[in-house]
Amino acid sequence: MLTIANSTQSVTSTPRQLTDVRTTLIQSLLDQNPGLKLIDAQVKRDDTRLSTYGKLALALDNFRAQAAGLTGGKLGMVAVASGTGVTAKVTASSATGAHTVDVQQLAQSQKLATRAVTDKNAAIGSDAGSVMTVVTGTGKDAISTTVRIGAGQNTLDGIARAMRDAGLDAQVGPDGKGGHRLELTGKTGAASTMRISVAGDPVLQAMFAQQPGNENGMTQTGAAQDARAVINGKTVTSADNTLESAIPGLTLSLTAIGKSEVGVRADPAAIATNVKEFVTAFNTLNSTLDGLKTGDTKSDTAALKMKSQLGSIVDGVSARQLAEMGITRNNGALVLDEAKLKATLTDKPDLVTQVFSDRGGLAERMTSQIDRQLGAGGILATEAAGVLRERDKLLAQKTRMIESAGRQASFIAQYQTGAGGSLMFGNTSVNRPMSLFDYMA
Repeated sequence: MLTIANSTQSVTSTPRQLTDVRTTLIQSLLDQNPGLKLIDAQVKRDDTRLSTYGKLALALDNFRAQAAGLTGGKLGMVAVASGTGVTAKVTASSATGAHTVDVQQLAQSQKLATRAVTDKNAAIGSDAGSVMTVVTGTGKDAISTTVRIGAGQNTLDGIARAMRDAGLDAQVGPDGKGGHRLELTGKTGAASTMRISVAGDPVLQAMFAQQPGNENGMTQTGAAQDARAVINGKTVTSADNTLESAIPGLTLSLTAIGKSEVGVRADPAAIATNVKEFVTAFNTLNSTLDGLKTGDTKSDTAALKMKSQLGSIVDGVSARQLAEMGITRNNGALVLDEAKLKATLTDKPDLVTQVFSDRGGLAERMTSQIDRQLGAGGILATEAAGVLRERDKLLAQKTRMIESAGRQASFIAQYQTGAGGSLMFGNTSVNRPMSLFDYMA
């Protein structure tokens, strides 16, 4: 039973006293609710699963980019950039030749910052809970992110953690004058400006609200903008600093403002380098998958399935052919004998191309398998969607429990302080401890 000692006030209690009592009551009701603790534990478990799936998807995508660069006969093609501002990689069939690239502007994210506070762990506003909505972009492409600021989270550090839990890039850093401020970084691209609204505590509304033309709330410290480059005389823009179709068969990574010439040529010496990089990337992926094991059955099973499926693709290649190229398996990893690979490239160059780069070769099969698993019907997407649905239900249930606690606390606070007591409960000014039994009586 929740007991409130020394709580009864006279009928002349102020609104401030009523608010303070209500806040304390809400926290007490929530602290004593075992169901809320169970929900928090389940949400934490789901957050861990989603984090694991995200890391797994990133590792697979990185390996896919490496494998895709070897498909379609590209094993012996290289792209070399001279000058500054760009790096290039062959990612599809590309004709040999030279291309001019003039990087005029890099893509960047919008950056927002709050006003500074002295103590990043000090409470901001009330502890009753608020909901923040961050909308990135406009129209049909707008993405809305909901951030729930629960009890005990209304500090600068707590709000930053809640934002990160919701998938936003939020950090608390020094303001250069001895204080601390929360810094929020959006996605790159001119269309990715952010708008922020807050439902709940008015102090948080004033501190975090961000709308076009609004001088209050968060301050813009960096504007969102697109990348812009002139390639072979044609102006190209992009929301990020990676151009995948500006030059057929090449992926350009813009790194700085400046002019470059990108040359594409056949280079037999590149075959050995590309095979070595493929082996390294495969082993890195395997190690990453092993390192993602957390003890959670769902996420660990997903990582194990990925590792097994990719390993079976390697096992589907003739062990004799791999051995001729100096490639063997050891505990799931690939082991490369570079001297043997170079000897095979001298004697049988077509064998290496056939196994790795031809249609139906190792690189293409790896790429296709990862495409399927990262796609809408793949293991990762299916598992992540299920976890998100479960997490949303839990958070909705938690919100209802908090709202219920708020309603109970309002009634108890009125009874406890005597506010309106003469109408509902009679005179409650008798100086004695109150309990939930009194309220329910």
